[in-house]
Amino acid sequence: MQQWDEFVLGRDADPIEVSTSADQRNAALSLINQSKHVLTIYSRDLDHAVYDNPELVEAVRQLAIRSRVSEIKILVQNSERIVQQGHRLIELSRRLESLIKIRKVTEEYQHYNGSFLVVDRRGLIHNKAGESYRAIVNFNAPSEAALLLNFFDEVWERSEPDPELRALGV
Repeated sequence: MQQWDEFVLGRDADPIEVSTSADQRNAALSLINQSKHVLTIYSRDLDHAVYDNPELVEAVRQLAIRSRVSEIKILVQNSERIVQQGHRLIELSRRLESLIKIRKVTEEYQHYNGSFLVVDRRGLIHNKAGESYRAIVNFNAPSEAALLLNFFDEVWERSEPDPELRALGV
């Protein structure tokens, strides 16, 4: 298992291949903990094995309240599983509604099979396959991060808040 505390956001530019949910979760935790302002997530259903754990949710909460310029945006393709099973990150977004924005991807982008997390426009986890845990982690990839964020922004502008996610837990 990788030792994620060895990597520094904005410094370490070597891509790291991962293939397990634990490595993705721990890489995400390290990236979010090092983030100063911006977290962007594009995911099919906020995979529970990666995103639904107390340490990661606390890291997101700390980022959200760290600064008035913090920006956290999440796009999900399918909210059905999240609504049925519950999700700590969604519960947090409901409590910090003005700080954490979540939208559901419109039908026109449902074909995209990948997922990604980008922090501070440079650190990332990019899973091109979507269904497996094979991904590339990079703590300093501003060019690749810019491409992912351009796609994210395009989808975000065409997406809408999902009432199902806002009503979770009620």
